Amino acid sequence: MFKRILVCTDGSEIAAHAALVASDLAWKFGADVTLLNVVNPAPLVAPYAMAVEAAPNTEELIRIAEESQKTVLSNATAPFEREGVNVKVRAEMGQPVDCIVRVAEEEKSDLIVLASRGLGGFSRLMLGSVSDGVLHHAHCPVLIVR
Repeated sequence: MFKRILVCTDGSEIAAHAALVASDLAWKFGADVTLLNVVNPAPLVAPYAMAVEAAPNTEELIRIAEESQKTVLSNATAPFEREGVNVKVRAEMGQPVDCIVRVAEEEKSDLIVLASRGLGGFSRLMLGSVSDGVLHHAHCPVLIVR
């Protein structure tokens, strides 16, 4: 049924739980997994938009974000490796919903797995804004893990 699963992670505890659920599904269906982390650089730079003199170097902020992505993705591969699931990692920069939907299409994913909320600063009542956006724009089934 599912042969290619896209698993989204932001390093949060609930994303780790979603990865466990996805690793179990991938093992049961013999699916390959693409593990994705997306960083939106706009919020990194926005606080410094008016304080040009105090603003850190944009390239430095991006480098720090990329290092963080490597750590998040490295930590998130463990449940897949324990199950013997074929997993590849992707790190993307951009608006999370757009990136997740695009990567799912590029990878020809049969299923997208993500947490109901992540590390975002504002929580919605039932679903986080990223999970809600992916749910409404994805070309394939979406499993939202609470």
